[in-house]
Amino acid sequence: MSFKNLNLINPIIRAVTEAGYSKPTEIQDSAIPYILAGKDVVGCAQTGTGKTAAFVMPILQLLKKYTPEHKEIRTLILTPTRELAIQIEENFGLYSKYLPLSQLSIFGGVSAGSQLAALRKRVDILVATPERLLELVDQRYIDLSKIEIFVLDEADKMLDMGFVNDVRKILKLLPQKRQTLFFSATMPVSIRKFAETIMKNPVEVTVHPVLPATQTLKQSATSTSQYSGNL
Repeated sequence: MSFKNLNLINPIIRAVTEAGYSKPTEIQDSAIPYILAGKDVVGCAQTGTGKTAAFVMPILQLLKKYTPEHKEIRTLILTPTRELAIQIEENFGLYSKYLPLSQLSIFGGVSAGSQLAALRKRVDILVATPERLLELVDQRYIDLSKIEIFVLDEADKMLDMGFVNDVRKILKLLPQKRQTLFFSATMPVSIRKFAETIMKNPVEVTVHPVLPATQTLKQSATSTSQYSGNL
């Protein structure tokens, strides 16, 4: 299986190839066709499986395919931490190298000045942590009424960290007609039920975890006599 088999457009394939990737991972192979078809998707795969690229690449293609002249934010990715927000923004930047799309990450813990300056320009894709997003929405710097694609990334961490009320507030600001993608490393019952409340006939894509290193690592020890001489 290659990226071409997933019907990705040449600008994305070119960027992916230059980044050093020759074939999709299991989660990418499973999720990308459904996302390109406009389906709501619940994706479950552990960290390190290419989960981020599984939604980044098809989102870029969907935005490129339907891009009108506009200034509104069209895609929102909600993630629990600053580190993840920066990582996702970098992924969008990497794979949109040959596309006329822009991305921005916003998060707390830093001055909002540079983020506000960037928001004054065209932003197609916004990656945000919940608290900073709501802060800037309340100050009317951000309008979420034109969002076409909404992604809740690391959903299990998001809810474990107590962001569920913030997520619900944000959902109320989004249009009812949208594509929703829900990605998580684990899928407990509480997460699954929450997903069902915000999605329409979602397709579930699950990649079973490989054995962790602690289960595949072999250890050995060699006993030696004690050295009593002088160094």
